[in-house]
Amino acid sequence: MRLLRRRRHLNRSECRAIIGAAATLASMFDITWRVADNAPRLGVVMLADGLVEARRDGRTFLLPKAARGWFDLSFDIPDTAYALALVLVWSVAAARTADGDASNGDRVPVAMWHLRHLLPRSAHRALADIEDAFRQFDAPAPTDAQVG
Repeated sequence: MRLLRRRRHLNRSECRAIIGAAATLASMFDITWRVADNAPRLGVVMLADGLVEARRDGRTFLLPKAARGWFDLSFDIPDTAYALALVLVWSVAAARTADGDASNGDRVPVAMWHLRHLLPRSAHRALADIEDAFRQFDAPAPTDAQVG
């Protein structure tokens, strides 16, 4: 049985560290990205496919604005949610098997491994809450996908 607990709030220094970690991750893997109002609200697996394609084609990856509400966390710097969403999408893409299957269950360990190495020690106290938020994340169903 899991007891309900108070929603975790990340302070300003933790937020800056997470934003910096996402920027470092993007730099390491040559990812150009931005948040876009008009980006389709796709599930995280489809977003991971889009990230891989955008990176391969040298395009900017568009993260949907709705990604800001994916996690049950609050932030001193609200846009930190976008940085965490990018880390999650990237981890889904990185956790794919050799044959291209999405191994969705592996996304959390991949994301957490990178965050543990990219965040300064002062931000490590937030890792348990971030990991919990990643594990509880239930990707929204695609709503804006166009057919045909």
